[in-house]
Amino acid sequence: MKYLRLHFLLLLISAGFIFSSVNAQNDRDYNELKEYLQKANEQFEMPGMAVGIIKDGQVVFNEAFGKRNTKTGEKTNTETIFGIASCTKAFTAACMAILVDEGKLDWTDKVIDHYPDFKLHDPYITREMEVQDLLCHRSGLQTFDGDLLWYGTDYTRKEVVERIQFRENAYSFRSRFGYQNVMYIAAGQLIEKVSGKSWDEFMKEKIFIPLGMNATTTSNGGFNESMNLAYPHIDGEPMEFINYDNCGPAASINTSSDDLLKWVELFLNKGTLNGQTIFSEKQYYKLTSLLTPLNPGPGETIGETHFFGYGLGWFVLDYEGRKVIQHGGGLPGFHSKVALIPEEKVGFIILANQLSGLVEATYKRIIDIYTKNEQKDWAQLYYENEQNQESRNLKKKEEKEIARVKGTTPSLSIEKYIGMYEDKMYGKAEISLKENRLHIELLPSNTLFTAEMEHWHYDTFKFQFNDPFLPEGYATFVLNGQGNPDYFTIDLENPDFHFFKLKFEKINEN
Repeated sequence: MKYLRLHFLLLLISAGFIFSSVNAQNDRDYNELKEYLQKANEQFEMPGMAVGIIKDGQVVFNEAFGKRNTKTGEKTNTETIFGIASCTKAFTAACMAILVDEGKLDWTDKVIDHYPDFKLHDPYITREMEVQDLLCHRSGLQTFDGDLLWYGTDYTRKEVVERIQFRENAYSFRSRFGYQNVMYIAAGQLIEKVSGKSWDEFMKEKIFIPLGMNATTTSNGGFNESMNLAYPHIDGEPMEFINYDNCGPAASINTSSDDLLKWVELFLNKGTLNGQTIFSEKQYYKLTSLLTPLNPGPGETIGETHFFGYGLGWFVLDYEGRKVIQHGGGLPGFHSKVALIPEEKVGFIILANQLSGLVEATYKRIIDIYTKNEQKDWAQLYYENEQNQESRNLKKKEEKEIARVKGTTPSLSIEKYIGMYEDKMYGKAEISLKENRLHIELLPSNTLFTAEMEHWHYDTFKFQFNDPFLPEGYATFVLNGQGNPDYFTIDLENPDFHFFKLKFEKINEN
């Protein structure tokens, strides 16, 4: 299931936008939805899940399923706290909208005018990057570029943003979509520069407290066993929390169904809730307008998606003649979705403590409830896809084994490989010898990214990092003209973390 889990993170930014067309459904049976989700949770063996819906200003559905911790058996409820991962981005964009309303900056301001230390690899992009460019994924960086800088590392947000300058831009500025977490971290730094408050303080003061989101936090650093927490799970087993403070503005918010529905209601009311204006209606339309287009498919059939793209913290698309505003989030052990259908005056949230196709299936099912007469069994379709994907992943693993060249030996004795290596963007890695076995340790994330190595073939060594989320990897050493290790690269297949872009060069001699 490891490759499948990683596959779902990529799907969060692209799946679920093309549907068939029929007339809208008028009568809605929420008991039927509850039964459907209960059955689907059992089918997917989902540890825990919460689903909430607001329609016409009223909470019409707010249900929890399963367990927040399969080891203790504690049940999930609507007050249970989940990590919402990239659904955090809409909050960060809203913070920027508040600053625009306050006249402290404008969407078209140059980033360096407020944040002089901001720097990308391309001087032109550094100079021309506008505030809104940070939030709509058109920086010229590739999807997920630089995510290894924050995932499990001891780098601060400031250091993460400083180090991204060493990653070359994959595309021309504003030429295409590249989903970017590091640019959202930079946006958080900009908020601090302009407001004089940390992103966390600004978020709490301007959004959480006014909305009464009292259980919502920007960090899991203060979590303890007495709290009503959904523990992250992998393959049905609880795992340790990973601290995401250093990617806060991109993915660190933790909240409950009860709290997150207040956030949904704020957007359905275009920035106002309970008589308080958090941001203006003008900013609501700015946040939810399409700035970076994406390919929706042919778009030549009634009911299909004709337009699809990214606004500021939200994906936006048309579906069955309605505007849909939505965003997904995924991190190891957590999966979330927030969606709005303004014409139907409906918004909903999905929280889960395991990455699963069930989240996207639930999203599609609920959208269909408000736009169609016919109901497709999305859960069954996604379940079948999971099974097929698992088979494909096993086949890939078998092909890797077949391609292995047996009977080879390393070019050097194993002690010749030890030493300190460095990738200019990521930082240092150490190859050491312990009990006559090579070990690899990527120092910025030495809790997750450490492993014993075993010879695979030639100068390639296989390893399995401590991180239960990642599949096995392969380190290949390249020798210099003197026959000594010059550098090593990592082959660790996944779409979320670009190990293949790292080049660890030797920086000392044995």
